[in-house]
Order: sequence, then C-alpha cells, then structure tokens
Amino acid sequence: MLFNLFPRSEWLRHKQQAAPPSLPAAPPRIFLTGVTGFVGGAIAAELAGSESFKEMLFLVRAECAAEGVRRVRESIARFTPAEMPLHISESQIILADLKDAQAFADPRLDRVSHVIHGAAVTSFADRPDIWEINVDATMRLAERCSRLPGLRRFMYVGTAMACGVARGPVVTESLRLPVERAHLVPYTASKAQAENQLRERFPQLPLVTLRPSIIVGHSSLGCKPSASIFWILKVVSQLNRFVCPPTACLDIVPVDYCARTIVALTLKETLGFSVYHISAGRSGSVMVEQLLQAFHGLNAVARRQPYERVPEAALRQMALAYGVRHAVQGSATRTGRNEPINTRMLHKALMLYGRFSRLNYVFDERRLLSEGLAPAPCFLDYIGQCERSAAKMSLKAQMAHDFK
Repeated sequence: MLFNLFPRSEWLRHKQQAAPPSLPAAPPRIFLTGVTGFVGGAIAAELAGSESFKEMLFLVRAECAAEGVRRVRESIARFTPAEMPLHISESQIILADLKDAQAFADPRLDRVSHVIHGAAVTSFADRPDIWEINVDATMRLAERCSRLPGLRRFMYVGTAMACGVARGPVVTESLRLPVERAHLVPYTASKAQAENQLRERFPQLPLVTLRPSIIVGHSSLGCKPSASIFWILKVVSQLNRFVCPPTACLDIVPVDYCARTIVALTLKETLGFSVYHISAGRSGSVMVEQLLQAFHGLNAVARRQPYERVPEAALRQMALAYGVRHAVQGSATRTGRNEPINTRMLHKALMLYGRFSRLNYVFDERRLLSEGLAPAPCFLDYIGQCERSAAKMSLKAQMAHDFK
C-alpha cells in the first residue's frame, strides 16, 4: 500500500484535520495572494469560469479597486484565450501591499473558506525586502487566518528547493527544512524559514504546503506568459559547456500543471498529507544531455563538439565571450533583438543555476500521485513551444524575469 511509504502518524493527523463532518453547500470562497505573479496568475486562470471564481478575493497592490481589477484581468489574460469572458468585480479586490501591517485587516476575509498564499519575492537577486515579504507578511496572514471560523484549508506555495543543499538525489517531503548556511540564494532560505515558522507558530492552522520544483514555461503557451529560467537553459545549450555533468537531472514542470495541481489539492475534500512536491519526479525529469540534444534539434544545428564540463572559475570568461558574440550576431542580422546584455548578471546567473544543477535533485512525486492526480508532462514535450514563443523576445528582457 502506497501510504506505508510515509509516516502514518502524519497521514492520520492531516487526514482527520482535512475532513470536517460536512461540506458547505455554497461554493468555496477562496482568497488568493500573488495573483499578478506567474504562478498566481495561472492559478486564477485555472479557476476562471468556475463556480468559485465569482466569490474569490484577490490581494492586489493598486491605487484603487478599478486599477486592481485591471491588474487581475491582465494577469489572467496571459493564460486564457482573448475571447474568454472574464467578469471581475471591484468587490473582489482587497487593496493592500504585503509590507503593510494592516494588509489583511479587511473584514471580507472573515468569510473565506480557503486561502492560497502564492505571493512572494521570487527573484534570485539579494533584495532587501525578501524577508519582509516572504516571512513577515506570511506570518501576519497566518495569524489573521488562524482566527477565521470557517477556514478549511490554508495552502502555502513554497518551493522544492527550500530543502537546502544537503539532500538528494531523490528528495522527499521533510517537514522540517534547513535554514542556516544551507541555501544557495536568500529566496529559498526565506521560503524555508516561513514554512518552518508556520508550523511552529500556528499548529492549529489547516496548513498544506505545496513545493513546486523548477517552473519553466507553459505546456501549450510556452514562454508567452513568462520566460523565467528558460533563457538560461538556452544559453547553456548554445555554450555547450557548463559546470554539471551531462547526466545531471533537472526536475522541471510547466506553470499550468503547477496551477492545476494547486487548485485540485485546494478543493479536494480530504488530503493524505500536509506537504506535497509538485514535480516531474523520477519519471519526468530530464538530464542535461537530453536537454542539449533537444535544443540542437529545434535549431537544426549539429553539435560539432561534445558537451564539456568546466569548473566554476571558467564561467566569468564564458559570460564575457557570450556577451560579445551576442552583440556581434545582433549587428550582423540587424534584427534589433540582440540588444546588449549585462554580462555581470549573466555570470551571476550561470553560477547560481550551475550550483543548483550540480545538486542533481529529483523531487519525489509519489504523494501527489497517491491523491489520484496526473503526473507532470516532461519538459521535452513542450520545449518547442517555449523556443518558438521566446524567439521574438530579447535576451535582456528574458533575463529580467529572474533578476528584478
């Protein structure tokens, strides 16, 4: 039996917690934070058209409710057909900044039954507001929600990389995440600390933590909604050199699969666990060598040399050389797309993603599959959509998705 693979005490405790004696007749009233972000917009798009959508509340930073409606509509439109009718009323908008101590004081939250907390600073840059938003604001929201009489589920969208650097190669869903000196970037450290504090400070909160792995593109729209991370994969394919072995695995999922899974777990009547990876896992992860072959196949370019593994010290010169080549190619084609790139930022990105790739992590997906949900599509199945949709974007614009 699959559940024997996991701690029985945890399974029983959260099975009981997530199974109230009766379900309300009214549709769930969902409060979503992060709706203007990549994952949050995809979550809202997944719910658009459902019975619950017209009852949803959205936390938005805006000058007025009308502007908030516009921002939500524009975010969802990235993932939905242009002709899809989308009614959002101003009464669904909660105007607040996550840095505001009173961000969650709105009395409309008293009627919320489900919370999906997706708002976060996801940048790999060392921004000073990472801890203020990712940890402090999360604690304020949890404190507010812990007093909601009808709250059935609090979904915290974390990250699988919050597991730190001392795990693997197959990472399971540990409840306690490492914090000190265990992370490559402040973002993952902040998400680990927030998740730990949620459990410690609010034990009665009906908390379910969702840890997506590497989110790249959309399975049918490619990079149209966001080119985050895809650009660095393409750069590595063009360099044909990197710091990880060719057999290193990358656990990649598309944003629509991530959103669909979050919604399904949010609305599922009972859940077996309190923590889930949203990952490609052992069956859907791809090796670096497979990724390079796919990129070269898409561009019909023969690989003249085999992939070369290089030391991290070589990345600075590689970034400088790539920047020069990029500028020269732009001048030769006169397309206007090859505007100068920040080679210092490229070097930083190559170092960071190189260190992540050397971890060679695959995130165990068995808990997710045990809930009857479909496995993630393989990145190689939609890499073509990502390549085509990113073709008209400048590399500088794509890089801005991850370092802003």
